[in-house]
Order: sequence, then C-alpha cells, then structure tokens
Amino acid sequence: LKSRLRPSAQTRCWFERRDPPPAILGAPMADIEGSDVEVAKEDQQNINRFSRLNLKYEELDFELIQLKKDVQTYKDATEEVEGCMEEDGIRYRVGEAYMCMAEDTVTEKLAKLIEEADSKLTTKTDEIEEVKIEMDKLKKLLYSKFKNSINLER
Repeated sequence: LKSRLRPSAQTRCWFERRDPPPAILGAPMADIEGSDVEVAKEDQQNINRFSRLNLKYEELDFELIQLKKDVQTYKDATEEVEGCMEEDGIRYRVGEAYMCMAEDTVTEKLAKLIEEADSKLTTKTDEIEEVKIEMDKLKKLLYSKFKNSINLER
C-alpha cells in the first residue's frame, strides 16, 4: 500500500527534477544568467519614473476616451432637442429628477457642456503629449543603458 503512494519520477514537479527549470519569459537560461546588469540608484529612479508616467498615460488615455464619448453624447442630445417639436418644453434631467425647460435653454446648456468637455479634451490631449514625450526620453535613456535586459513596452 505504501509503495502506491510514492510519487514516481514522472509525476514530480519541475523543481524536484535535477535538470534546470524552464526558461523564463521564453529566453534560454544561458541568456538570462549572462545578462546581469548593475542597476544604479538613478537608473532605478528612472525606471520608477517611467512606470509612474506609464500609469498616468493610461489614466489620461481612459479619460480622453470618456471625454470623447461625453462630447458625442452631448452632440447627439443637441440634435434630438433641435428635432423635437414639443410645445410644453423639453424634459431635462437634473440629478434624479426631470424638469421642463424651454428648448433654447436646453440647447444653451448642452452647448456649454460641449464647450467645457472640448476644453477638457484639449487640456488632456496636451497633457498626454507631454507625458508621451517624457516617456520616450526615458525609454531612449534606459534602452541605451540596459539594451534587451529591460522591457519598457506596454
């Protein structure tokens, strides 16, 4: 009975075998062992800075997408209001309640919302360009030092 409970040579995990572990990230073990690079404090700070900028870039990119959707929604709402022929006014949502408002007032509010969203969109676009430029500088600096030992791609 005890002999059946012992693991055979075929069922052991890779760390129980005598041969080396599988390659990490698809690179052969010889390449990994031979590519030890000294990382100075300022290099680590640059790597950390790149990481923070990358996170900021992704957040700004998400915000840009949301702002573009908002602008499109406001434009669609404006078209709907202009095509509406209600004499009682337009039902405009404020929080969880709806108010009857004149068509001109709603159109003005929507135009103001579009203008605000466009200005935010311009600001975020400029900000994301600044982040992209700084990331490219850091990427060039780090790749020149570490070559293939570092991966800075998304």
